[in-house]
Amino acid sequence: MKKGFLILVALFIAAGCGTNMFEGMEDKNTTEATASEVIMKLDSGNYDWVLANPDKANATDYAAAAMGAAGLNPTELVNALNDIAVSVTQNDLGAVTSISIDTSALDKLQTAKEKLTEELLANPGDPDLSFQMVLTSITSTITAIAKVGEGNVTNFDPSNGIDTTEATLLGNYIAANPGKQVDTDGDDSPDTSLLTVIAEDVGNAVVALPDANLGASDLNQVLTDVTQGQGSLDYDGDGTVENTDISDYLNNVLGQ
Repeated sequence: MKKGFLILVALFIAAGCGTNMFEGMEDKNTTEATASEVIMKLDSGNYDWVLANPDKANATDYAAAAMGAAGLNPTELVNALNDIAVSVTQNDLGAVTSISIDTSALDKLQTAKEKLTEELLANPGDPDLSFQMVLTSITSTITAIAKVGEGNVTNFDPSNGIDTTEATLLGNYIAANPGKQVDTDGDDSPDTSLLTVIAEDVGNAVVALPDANLGASDLNQVLTDVTQGQGSLDYDGDGTVENTDISDYLNNVLGQ
């Protein structure tokens, strides 16, 4: 009996048993093709497609899309943070908040943090996931702050960033309205306090930063200064973010 016929018989037997001998190969090719498709969409700036297909994107790529939709894609954010690194005050996010901000992506940023948290649980200490968590959390904070400004601060327009005047006005508004909530699930109804969002973001950044593999770089110092200690988003440096910390940071750092 010819060898080719035996192989053919074996294939039929395998098929009859409900087994596809090429299944693993097909899965691998499909996974690689999907990953390539996601990367292509990210590279072309088609963030909405990635966000609309969360099952096709890993946590890092989904988070990158959410950041891009918010106006702060990872490359732009890192460049802005590097600009801060050469400035006099390394806790001032002014170079970041000058970038156009789209607050409609706030709910996607919360989903991105959830996906990153899930993958970090499976891969604790992963430097790429950790770095992405830091960047995504900072973007979430900036977007949430801008969200509060919309409709509450006169002439506030995050589409051209947050300038010093807007930051001061926003700081004063938050001080007078400490329980202000923002929409974090995308249903156009405020459901989570700004304080809760920022406290979570700062906590995420503080925990993830040591594993982000940044060493003693200027970028690491900037991210530390922004999130920890006196003058940071935790303005009094007591380790707990409060509403007064947020308003003081906006008034005394971004508003100067």
